[in-house]
Amino acid sequence: MQKFKAWMKKIFTKVNMKKFYFSFIWLMVLLFVVDIVTKWIIIKHFGANHANYGEEIVLIKNFLSITFYTNNGAAFSLLNDARAFWIIVSIVLSSALIAYYVVKYKHLNTVTKVALSLMIAGAIGNMIDRCFYWNSTVGFNGVVDWIQVYLPTGPFPTFNIADSCLVIGVIILLVVLIVDLIKDTLKEGNKEAALKQQNEETKNENNSDQPTESK
Repeated sequence: MQKFKAWMKKIFTKVNMKKFYFSFIWLMVLLFVVDIVTKWIIIKHFGANHANYGEEIVLIKNFLSITFYTNNGAAFSLLNDARAFWIIVSIVLSSALIAYYVVKYKHLNTVTKVALSLMIAGAIGNMIDRCFYWNSTVGFNGVVDWIQVYLPTGPFPTFNIADSCLVIGVIILLVVLIVDLIKDTLKEGNKEAALKQQNEETKNENNSDQPTESK
């Protein structure tokens, strides 16, 4: 018992807790749980047998509603008729993101860790739906979508927490890549300018060291 207490105390030191916090694994797990729980609540409320399929609970009139739809496609119901393909994509994507996170962890900055945590949570959340929500087992097929937003142009495709995590994670990652690209470009430009200036100074020094011809 004493050894167990000592082991637990060693794990929950300030250093280890800080490392865990900045790993953002807790964020990954939290968002995954929130996604699964909200989908379960929607299924229980509207009924897995689609008795209330498409019924809406209005939160903000003409802007935001809660509803129940399912899709076999990607985020926002894209390519809805390719379920088998998206099951494979979900498994591959989830595995690839986790592998990249683990292998590159020590070299990732904080923002990139947040982006990958969001993407992993979203990918696994929708993968669970695609792999285990079948008509023969739960009464419907595919991913549960329940957030309905209305734009001035009309209703936006329904989505869920996992979709939001994926999209936000990708946007953050793209911003990081663009910022890094701009920094690298500016750094290269500064190096070229410094080298050019150095060459000019060397050339001027060489010219000044040459003896002048007497008349």
